[in-house]
Amino acid sequence: MRVLLIAENRQTTHVTAFPLGAACVAGSLRKAGHDVSVLDMMFLDDWKKKLQTLLEDFRPDVVSLSIRNIDNQDSRNTVFYLSGITGIVRFCREHSEAPVVLGGAGFNIHPAGCLKYLGAGLGIYGEGEQAFPMLLAALEKGAAINRLPGAVWMDGSHPVVNPPDFIADLDKWVHPSYDDFEVNSYQDYSSGTIPGCVTVQSKRGCHMKCIYCSTPFMEGTGCRARTIENVVREMACLNERYGIRRFFLADNVFNFPLSYAKDFCRGILKSGLSIEWQAIMNPAYGDDELFGLMRKAGCVFMSLGNESGAAPVLRNLKKGFSLKKVREMADLARKHDIKFSSFLLLGGPGENRDTVKRSVEFVEELAPAVVSLKAGIRIYPGTGLENIAREENQIAPGQDLLFPAFYMSPAIREWIWDYLEETCRRHERWSI
Repeated sequence: MRVLLIAENRQTTHVTAFPLGAACVAGSLRKAGHDVSVLDMMFLDDWKKKLQTLLEDFRPDVVSLSIRNIDNQDSRNTVFYLSGITGIVRFCREHSEAPVVLGGAGFNIHPAGCLKYLGAGLGIYGEGEQAFPMLLAALEKGAAINRLPGAVWMDGSHPVVNPPDFIADLDKWVHPSYDDFEVNSYQDYSSGTIPGCVTVQSKRGCHMKCIYCSTPFMEGTGCRARTIENVVREMACLNERYGIRRFFLADNVFNFPLSYAKDFCRGILKSGLSIEWQAIMNPAYGDDELFGLMRKAGCVFMSLGNESGAAPVLRNLKKGFSLKKVREMADLARKHDIKFSSFLLLGGPGENRDTVKRSVEFVEELAPAVVSLKAGIRIYPGTGLENIAREENQIAPGQDLLFPAFYMSPAIREWIWDYLEETCRRHERWSI
């Protein structure tokens, strides 16, 4: 079948994010024998003109739309991205009779709501590399899709979502088709507050139990890792073919399992690659050996996910680490000359004036290179935070969490933004 795959994300506020999920799906579709054309909207000034040309010339049998985010997760200046994405779906339907299949990280947060809101007929919940070829095979044969893992469809006016079947062997399926994208443009410094990086992923799944996170639903709670040789080979190919030197490891927790993280660094060193990379670190895992290996292997920056500087709030969020561990990680980063960012997610259960102040003072002590502050936590369906919010009547009975809703501790609502703005004025690299 001819498949037009659209990566719709054009947000560059913080970082120009490479559409790795779309690249992985494009690779798997070609492997399954389909004719694939990719439209990456990130750098397009006139996406309608380019899309119309593709729809008319390529004449796809199926149009797939990869959705990165539902909204900007900002409780004060909320932007609901799906309202703009409706125009893409509508444009496809106006210029083609091909069915529109939705997917992507944003779609996975609320597949039923996205399908209904955007007016598409089909979707893929979970990892598309395996599920999408299965869906296309069923469409080619005119077979029923009601038993396909991850299939999402409309039954009359009601969306139906089948549970995903997570890929056991990632090496069998994860073969990103980087050639379909302007790879070099993603390591450009000109957009975003963080230098651009090309994204690679070594593993999926998250075993943590943070009350607000939807990742375990989308990727599972078990860690599924690729062989390190394949990941390093992928980075080496990008380096040789495109001259890519800056990479972002998109693993939700780079340093778990700890032994795998160390072996990854050893793999980079063994390859002889001269590159720079950054990763997301959970303060619960790490030692001096890991940080030494990271720095030798080219790690220059890490996102230290501390979220709070108050122990009671960390416990309420079920972060799974202590403030002592956060300090240890920051000290190790400084020792090995790895810059790091810190992130405060304020307003969760039990937050008050004292815990906010303690969090700010804690991060001041850490002295990160970059600090991001947010107040109000996006409530995603199926999370522990949703249950708490409903018990506290912060969201109404039956309220659809497709549309942005935020948990905010009543104790900080009236003054938090003035406090954060004043805090940022005192710190050059801090932002809301």
